[in-house]
Amino acid sequence: MVDIIGLFDNQDEALGLFFNMCYEDLNIFLNDSSLNISYYGSSKINEVAVAIITEPLEKFILLAYSHGGENELVKNGNIPYISTKINIDKFKNTLFYTCSCLTGKVLGDELINNGVLSYIGYKDKFEVWGFNMSPYIECANYGMKLFFTNTSTDDIIPMMKSKYNEHIDNYENDIFGAAMLVANRNGLVQKGSNISIADLS
Repeated sequence: MVDIIGLFDNQDEALGLFFNMCYEDLNIFLNDSSLNISYYGSSKINEVAVAIITEPLEKFILLAYSHGGENELVKNGNIPYISTKINIDKFKNTLFYTCSCLTGKVLGDELINNGVLSYIGYKDKFEVWGFNMSPYIECANYGMKLFFTNTSTDDIIPMMKSKYNEHIDNYENDIFGAAMLVANRNGLVQKGSNISIADLS
């Protein structure tokens, strides 16, 4: 069985609700599968905990839903728990996915340089429009749902962009929400090897 580690900053003041709703959506999806996600909320996310959680695992999927920057993922908007400086070597032989802002600029490359098989994330800001979060949740989770059903990472990116286009074309609130979806779509990047879930079994 593939190990899935989910880190969700569900107590973040700005986006905690969104991160938690992404977790709930994934949990429902995985409920009827043979895959199992280990969920860690804000109170269990820190540099030391991440090292302890990942240390015994040879291959795994790491999902991170929090704020981020070019070099790091942060809890509560400012406390690094994964970065190029503190624990970049803890994710060898993984698929690393995050919807955190800007990590596709530096962190993604450094993860690949330190043994991550494939990184999927965003090189620009990841925006969420609070008036209608459903499309953002679906788009944030869509690629991982595809991966869980054995779609390879090279195929996931164009399919994720198509899902974004679907929601952009049908967005029901206003132009600002649609524009944010466009920005998220354009910021989506994949680095590293083309892998499927079979490569992590």
